[in-house]
Amino acid sequence: MGKPGGGRAEISHRIVSKFHLINYTIPSESNMKKIFETIGAFKFQAFDEEIKGMSESLAISTINLFNLIQEHFLPTPAKSHYVYNMRDISKVFQGLFQADKNFYEGKEHIIKLWAHEVLRVFCDRLNTLDDRELFKTFVNQEMETVFQMNYAEHATTNGEDSIFVDFMNENMKIYEAVTDFPALREHLNEQLSAYN
Repeated sequence: MGKPGGGRAEISHRIVSKFHLINYTIPSESNMKKIFETIGAFKFQAFDEEIKGMSESLAISTINLFNLIQEHFLPTPAKSHYVYNMRDISKVFQGLFQADKNFYEGKEHIIKLWAHEVLRVFCDRLNTLDDRELFKTFVNQEMETVFQMNYAEHATTNGEDSIFVDFMNENMKIYEAVTDFPALREHLNEQLSAYN
């Protein structure tokens, strides 16, 4: 529940008295960093040493992107869905949790997965090409600053944004990067035809 205004109505005190109200403040940036760093450390504890130490960097980068998005992509009448909260950060980490230690060998794989997840969570909501390009610029800056990597080299596949799926391998359910985009399109068309 938010404050009244912007489509939200005032709720009478009589009806509110029938419910338990829970209120919390948005955590500070250091608290958010600690929360998501701990989540990442738990996930990556079974991975290689190079990946184990990435949880802090991933948390910082995701929070930095979240702050940049909130600052630059404000809701307007044409972009009323440009509303972001901590759940978006948790969705990025939810995607990172799909990584399998047997198939992610190094830092590059995790960075590619992270770039895919921030694009799916944040960039897919953006509805203009200018906003999307600006967001990719932010991702590139973050990758260069924190990971010393370039978006074009480390987060794309054949010049396209990386896409991770878990349905291309019929034998095992592995969340992996798509390397053959025509095969992905063909598979999706087959599934759509079978569904219809």
